Amino acid sequence: MSENSIQSDQKFLMKGTLYSVLGTILKILAPVFTVVIARVFGKELFGIYVSTQLLVLTLCRVSVFGLDYGLHRYLPQNKVCGRPAYEGIMESLHVALFVGLLMSVVIWLGSYFGLQRFFTGLSMLSSIEISLYALSIVPYTMQLLFGGASEGNRHPQYKIFINDFAISSLAPMIALVLHFANVNDNIALPLGLFIANMLGAGVYVFLIRFQFPDIKWFIRKKIPEELLKFSLPIGFSEVVGAFLLRVDLWMVLAMIGPEAAGIYAVMVTISNGLKVIRRSYQPILTPVVAGMSRDRLETDLKPVFSYCVSMVTLIQLGIGFFIVLFPEQTMMIAGKSFVSKENPAMVLGILMIGNLINGLFGLTGSVINGLGKSSFLFVMNVVSLFVAVALNWLLIPLFGIAGAALSSMLYQIMQCVWMNIYLKKMGYWPYKKYLWVQGLWIVSLMILYAAINTVWNIGLVEKGVIYVVVLLLILFTFWKQGFSKQKYSRKKK
Repeated sequence: MSENSIQSDQKFLMKGTLYSVLGTILKILAPVFTVVIARVFGKELFGIYVSTQLLVLTLCRVSVFGLDYGLHRYLPQNKVCGRPAYEGIMESLHVALFVGLLMSVVIWLGSYFGLQRFFTGLSMLSSIEISLYALSIVPYTMQLLFGGASEGNRHPQYKIFINDFAISSLAPMIALVLHFANVNDNIALPLGLFIANMLGAGVYVFLIRFQFPDIKWFIRKKIPEELLKFSLPIGFSEVVGAFLLRVDLWMVLAMIGPEAAGIYAVMVTISNGLKVIRRSYQPILTPVVAGMSRDRLETDLKPVFSYCVSMVTLIQLGIGFFIVLFPEQTMMIAGKSFVSKENPAMVLGILMIGNLINGLFGLTGSVINGLGKSSFLFVMNVVSLFVAVALNWLLIPLFGIAGAALSSMLYQIMQCVWMNIYLKKMGYWPYKKYLWVQGLWIVSLMILYAAINTVWNIGLVEKGVIYVVVLLLILFTFWKQGFSKQKYSRKKK
């Protein structure tokens, strides 16, 4: 059997589905260890640790600037174009490490001259403590590059276990060990972060050698032009996308106040559980599409893409029906005050429906990336950011946080329509006919949402029975669409 075949793609996608579900569970478990250090080290040190850690992660993202995502497409193309399987990895790593090291040196020099005193949150940290935080930039940059290379080589499990779970769990655990070993708390936290990142980078060195036995670690080649041109728009797009994901929350804070922003933040966090499912499929689908020749795109894109859409939407529906049926109980995660001050059903429902529509039609972005059109997604995100700001400006004064939720849903719908039109103009329509079932499920959820919040008043027991029945039907659909080989052997139209 050819390595680049529909059968091998199907096996990889089925494994990817299992990795996606497992990764989602691990992402939920990882913060538990972080909560423990908040109790042990106190609010002040914990706040500085989290803020500084996020700064380190942001600087690492700048240092790679899309090259890790670029490898999602470039490595599969190596096989299609007959290039060495590892081409692009070390070239990207050397540049990223140079930029990361340069950032670290700037931070070290700044801390040596005491520039942290100009920043309220960092003024209590010494030069040594800040330097320890900066040390993590280099090893974490290695993890980002090697994680992207592993995903491009169809091994997404490495990034799930190392980047998404192991490091975020090991860092606080090591810090706790150092704390109980009587190491100064101000030193224990950044040192724990550095040790965890060094361990992760060390494991990746072994894994990259395992995946690419012939890789050359020390080379004097520039980043391939094709990889650079593809990666830079993704890097810019990631920066714009970060603002796009948070613009509604920031505008709620500015226009209504911190209390409403706090309530809306909890609702966004809960509803984003659906978005995580779709995003987890991006590094799975993009390498598969990138590894297809033009002939295979004509025959194999549709079943591969439709399988991913089927899995994403059905997993999302399992979560979505729970939110619709039990909105108050879901919001109780944050406390009673979040239930009493706002009606969670309406806002949660709007946010959830937007994410469901994006799950059904938004995976086309991964196809577009796989086809090498990353600049289109950058332009789309820039336009979407302006549209989101305008919609929030209009709707928040009229509807409060529900207006922010509406703006989020509307710009996602705009993106889905735009991406599908673009893909259609390129000559591809990757949806198989059986996906009408997903559309029917989403419509059913919307009808149930409207009924429960208008004319149908039912108790918790009845809601529980409905959810069990719905879950069984979703699992039946999951089995029919995900594991029935007949779906792939029938005619492709």
